[in-house]
Amino acid sequence: MRCRRYETACEYTRELAKLKLWYAWRLWKHEDVDFETAITKRVGLVRMSVFWGDDPRTGPRDADGWNAVLDKLRELYERHENDSTSARIEAEGLALLWPHLEPMIERDLEVTARWLADAVGCFQYEFRPFYAEPDSEDHLTLHVRNAYQPDSPFRHFPEMVADLLEIVSRARRERPDVSMAQCATWLNSLPPFANLFPPSWVETAQPGIPGNHSGWWGQFMDRRGGFHAANAQRFRRTGRFPFRHLLCRCSIPELRRHLEQLATPVRHSEEQASLPEKTGDPCRSNLATRILPAAPANRTFR
Repeated sequence: MRCRRYETACEYTRELAKLKLWYAWRLWKHEDVDFETAITKRVGLVRMSVFWGDDPRTGPRDADGWNAVLDKLRELYERHENDSTSARIEAEGLALLWPHLEPMIERDLEVTARWLADAVGCFQYEFRPFYAEPDSEDHLTLHVRNAYQPDSPFRHFPEMVADLLEIVSRARRERPDVSMAQCATWLNSLPPFANLFPPSWVETAQPGIPGNHSGWWGQFMDRRGGFHAANAQRFRRTGRFPFRHLLCRCSIPELRRHLEQLATPVRHSEEQASLPEKTGDPCRSNLATRILPAAPANRTFR
């Protein structure tokens, strides 16, 4: 199983690096974005490498090492400036980068395992100001990963509801002064995820600034933790991310009421499930699914 996870992670790293090399080429060649901005601020290849540190706010921990690679990448892009496609840039760029990417794969798997061990289901939380207003009061801030790989988290919708209720309960105990919740992610553009939150969550959403982080690039990981080829093909075809990164928030009391409404039919169905089945009732055995269906499998998590 571990070997399979490693192979899946290798696939993801390899294909994501090629996709980022393509997008940097597109920005540089067709959208007049300077090379360093495209590579560093828009695709963030350094974040996948051994040169990156543990704190994204401080940038690369080995700036000299990364700058040496960046110079070689610049030479590569300039050498193929007149190419009509990015094929050679992707192939040669991956060969250049791979010795600096491959050592991170095992580490990233371990980091993810530790993250999920400390999480409440798919979620971790902290208290920090609103992303769009750095001087604002603290918000209950949610972070998301798939705790159900290789399954889609949205096949576990009732569990996600229960986990968010637990986080809201903890937040009330730990920081009763905090009145707002927030999350900044591409998942806010996905109805199965947005349905976990009240309508105001997306009604008041603010678009995220194009960036090099998983709030944008996480949409190219599938439910297995591998590369999401369909989303990548759509991205290459249109030049636009399939799902926008959105900054969403709502009041914690509103979130709690919404989650409790979602949880009520789950509790009812569990009570019904404990009753003996009635002969001749073809719908009885699937009552929970009819009352609160798991969100349909979305193409993003195939």
